[in-house]
Amino acid sequence: MSASDALPSGDSPSPNSVLTGTIAFLNGGGQLGTLLQGAIFGTLVSFATGGINIIQSGIALVVAPLDALANTVDQAVASLILAPLGVIETTANTSGAAASEQFGVFSILVGVGLVLATYWSITKYLEQSETSDTLPIPGLGDAPGFLPLGVTEENEDEN
Repeated sequence: MSASDALPSGDSPSPNSVLTGTIAFLNGGGQLGTLLQGAIFGTLVSFATGGINIIQSGIALVVAPLDALANTVDQAVASLILAPLGVIETTANTSGAAASEQFGVFSILVGVGLVLATYWSITKYLEQSETSDTLPIPGLGDAPGFLPLGVTEENEDEN
């Protein structure tokens, strides 16, 4: 491949360098048809590249808010659910270690007894006629029942 076969690269977009490169190509024995073919191909590639950039911009316009929403939901879940669970986990680990130091091999029995006593006290509260048979949870209204406990109030007719 001779020097006359190589089209100007167009690395420098200044008009003088493009014109100088074109003149050097033609003076070096390059053909005008090859030059025009390269110019037409370059123009078509420029239009195609511009169209692709417009399409990518339109897609980014739709996707960017969705990405932001996904990040926001992820951070909200992490801060509203996972962080408090970390506090509960730390508390459980600390109280479990303290209970095992205090009660030794009987600490599992103490833990089961505490869970059963908690269920019993919640059930007794919900069975009172002065209270409803739902637990009020702040921010969520009344949540029916409590986990696996199905309670009915005293003197309540079951249908």
